[in-house]
Amino acid sequence: MKILLLKTNLVEGLGIVERAVNESSNLPILKNVLLRAEGGKIILITTNLELAVEYSMSGKVLEEGGVALPFSLFCSIIRNLAAERISIEEKEGKVIITTDNYEAVLQGQDPKEFPIIPSVHKEAQRFVCGVESFRGALASVIVAAQYSDIRPEISGVYFEYSGGDAVFAATDGFRLAEKKLESGSIKTDAEKISVIIPLKTASELLKVFKEQHEITIFVESNQILLSAPNEKITSRLIDGSFPDYRAVIPKNTPHEAIIERQEFINAVRLASSFSGRANDITLKSGDNKKFLEVYATDSALGESSYKVPAKLSGEKFSVVFNWRYLLDGLKVFSGTDITLGIHSSERPALLRNPKEPHLIYVVMPIKG
Repeated sequence: MKILLLKTNLVEGLGIVERAVNESSNLPILKNVLLRAEGGKIILITTNLELAVEYSMSGKVLEEGGVALPFSLFCSIIRNLAAERISIEEKEGKVIITTDNYEAVLQGQDPKEFPIIPSVHKEAQRFVCGVESFRGALASVIVAAQYSDIRPEISGVYFEYSGGDAVFAATDGFRLAEKKLESGSIKTDAEKISVIIPLKTASELLKVFKEQHEITIFVESNQILLSAPNEKITSRLIDGSFPDYRAVIPKNTPHEAIIERQEFINAVRLASSFSGRANDITLKSGDNKKFLEVYATDSALGESSYKVPAKLSGEKFSVVFNWRYLLDGLKVFSGTDITLGIHSSERPALLRNPKEPHLIYVVMPIKG
């Protein structure tokens, strides 16, 4: 193998595939990056056996081939090079990195020792979606997901496609978020599918896919492949059935408050400094239905009360929430105002914005 390429492209690629390197693994090969030159392309691949990330970059392929290199050492060398043009050549297991005034020789490993990345079969279900729509949906719901050994089925983001409608959802048992894509956002011949994308994979998808292009998604049995022009991510899917979360979404909320979202966020952040061990803050409907009071108290610190202007409807209420869960919900919306729907102090509350009709966030109050 012999290739010529630019440092800028290689640094960018290493930054992307770094996310799947497993430095703590008992399998030394997983601490490596596979460097391949084939078909006029230069490819970097890393995997932790659960997740594999592949990045293709431009360069000049003088001789095809491949080699596995220790990621940390290789990355450190490349990032600290002063020159922009780099030559990399593999000879009998030795990898020679050369610039105008620098040369290093690394001990490589046989690429055959690197784990085989599962390929997608022709019968896999195929979906095509714009990166912006896909990332936006993931980012809207991932805050409600949390890793769980006891309930692995909630340790990820749920994706469902049925009858032309695509939905993303996530829940940790205390809050849930649901985002529906606009009709026509996804192109597919499939009729119906539902999968659970692991939380780790979902997080990496947000970091890897950034450019404005289409992403192609292949789903089969227990794995998913997401492919863009330069990036590919292959991941296992979570086995099990996602909870029937729609049963938790409030059908009606007798008490509602319409609030300026950013001021509400500021109020919650201020109150959080005085919250107790349960991260609890209290929301109270104000007199004359003109404000919402965000209140918190701690016997050792004192108390905080912030009266946020609001349009209130329904009877008076006082409900206790985990401020972190409430703040996460407020931040996934982008509109100026937010509507907080309250049923009672023991039933789920609903955050929504009429101008963002495809997004909802549900949060459970702290009982007692």
